[in-house]
Amino acid sequence: MAVSNRDSAESGAAVLVVESRSAHETKGWGRRLASVLEGGELLGLVGDLGAGKTCFVKGIARGLHLSEEEILSPTFTMIQEHHGRLPLYHIDLYRLESAGIDDLGMREYLFSDAVAAVEWFERLVEAPELEHLEVRFTYSSASVRRIEFRASGERYGQVVARLRARFA
Repeated sequence: MAVSNRDSAESGAAVLVVESRSAHETKGWGRRLASVLEGGELLGLVGDLGAGKTCFVKGIARGLHLSEEEILSPTFTMIQEHHGRLPLYHIDLYRLESAGIDDLGMREYLFSDAVAAVEWFERLVEAPELEHLEVRFTYSSASVRRIEFRASGERYGQVVARLRARFA
């Protein structure tokens, strides 16, 4: 597991980059993130199909004292609600070209006391304007995933700082 700490010079955003060599490690980073969440966070998950987004959410669920077996790719149900240490709203926008917050009644999920984990976040029309923690999954090689935590807004900069202080 490789870790890189840096702040993005071009945007001033707090960034933490890690590498995962297995589904177990990817879930582990989800659990670590969950341990520093307080409720009301918006997590924007971005990455190719099969890059590890749902696997990561399983780790978040575990960190929130939920059973990871309950976490399925919500491609057909769009929004799944789970209740653990904090409520978790798992939202998947894969089947949509684009979506607005009010188009699907997502406002109550995205701006609540729960943790909202949105797969295919880039398809949300308002995404660039929202304060959130982007979690980007890319392939470093066939067996290695790069996971980049990028803060948008001061609140999420603090989340990255807590994650960095405890685990990097």
